Amino acid sequence: MKKSIVWGIAASLVSGAAWAHPGHGLTAGFAAGFLHPLTGWDHLLVMLSLGIWAARRPQGQGWQLPVLFVAVMTAAALMAMSWMSVSLAELLVAASLMVMGGLLMTEVSLSRGVQLAGVTVIASAHGYLHGLELGSQWTALLGMVLATAALHGLGWWLGKQRQAWSMPASKVLGGVMLVLGASLLWA
Repeated sequence: MKKSIVWGIAASLVSGAAWAHPGHGLTAGFAAGFLHPLTGWDHLLVMLSLGIWAARRPQGQGWQLPVLFVAVMTAAALMAMSWMSVSLAELLVAASLMVMGGLLMTEVSLSRGVQLAGVTVIASAHGYLHGLELGSQWTALLGMVLATAALHGLGWWLGKQRQAWSMPASKVLGGVMLVLGASLLWA
């Protein structure tokens, strides 16, 4: 178990640049879309952390958050494939790293409405930026949506772990996300 987590962290360290805007090097097709969320720190960490955080919500509440994220992200990507500007979405993606990092580090209790609204804003920003990058590559969008759902699932599984290492590891991940989010805001 611990080996697989170490390998996962190692794999994420060698992933591509952590920028939530055009430039990840997507070419075309399903595989390019599927790999996109896996090749940037910002996308990868937010997807995993949302799954972890959602898994720790009270029984019967958490599963809706990743589902909402995927649905809203898809809608925002479709919108971006048609029109809009990028600057606010860039800011929101960097802020989403900090928000999700802070949620992993603390045990703050949020109302259901705040949880749903927060996930909607974060998913919209990520989806919009993904959609800009994908252009009109519909198969790439499908790949991106499936990879995002898979990352949420992995995060959910990690969030359900009750071993002694799981909570400290979440807090370290949260701290890394806060630093990365802050560096993207000031870059």
